[in-house]
Amino acid sequence: MPSVIYGIKYLKLETLFTGKIQYFEAEIGSTNDWAAMAVKNLKVMEGTVFRAGSQHQGKGQRGRVWASEPNANLLVSYVFYPGFIPAHRQFVLVQLVSLALKSVLDEILIDEVKIKWPNDIYVNDLKIAGVLIESTMKGNSVGSSIFGIGLNVNQRIFENVPNATSIALETGKGLDLDRLLSDLSSQLESRYLSLRRDLDTLSLKYSEALFRKNQKCEYVIGGQTTLMTPIGVDQLGQIVLEDEYGRVNSYGFHEARMVI
Repeated sequence: MPSVIYGIKYLKLETLFTGKIQYFEAEIGSTNDWAAMAVKNLKVMEGTVFRAGSQHQGKGQRGRVWASEPNANLLVSYVFYPGFIPAHRQFVLVQLVSLALKSVLDEILIDEVKIKWPNDIYVNDLKIAGVLIESTMKGNSVGSSIFGIGLNVNQRIFENVPNATSIALETGKGLDLDRLLSDLSSQLESRYLSLRRDLDTLSLKYSEALFRKNQKCEYVIGGQTTLMTPIGVDQLGQIVLEDEYGRVNSYGFHEARMVI
């Protein structure tokens, strides 16, 4: 594990605090692990970002590994201290990061950008970004939260990843990673400050952006594959699905998986 002192930068961004302090390493195991170690052992300012050129133990959801070509993509973890969020409402952080990524990509891509519940970003039927949020609790509230983000930017070949895409593949052009970091930091901060005023401010926009919303899809539920229609997300972050008989139920992350 590298020293968190090496590679520190102070960036001139148009934000109040998000992304202004950046730690960079050319190669790392996982930016989330690196950020968590720093939070545990040092006084890390809110909004600090830990960034890597490549990571060989990048974390994805459901225990998957996030694979990335060196220096081609945006691999970052932000540190926040959202003590104003009750523990049972921490899914609003997923909404925050997912919508921030969508807004950045909406300015770049022609095709519609959607959020595949709970926290993958898709263009058409292809994944372009993923989010992994790891939080610690302090009493009944969120103590610290690490926003792990992997955004495919300039990578054009994805081995053994059949449903991946990137900004370069979608637009035919490469993009500057520093510019994207600046845009993402601004979007994150704006939504974070909005959550301070109202925890429900992002719920409707997140629901409207759901991948394949109101379309019949195959889901694996209880080991069985069945047709369900995603119609929204509840306050706890559970996906709300309607079956072919019109019955509506909510499912947690480990209870329902869309088949693509």
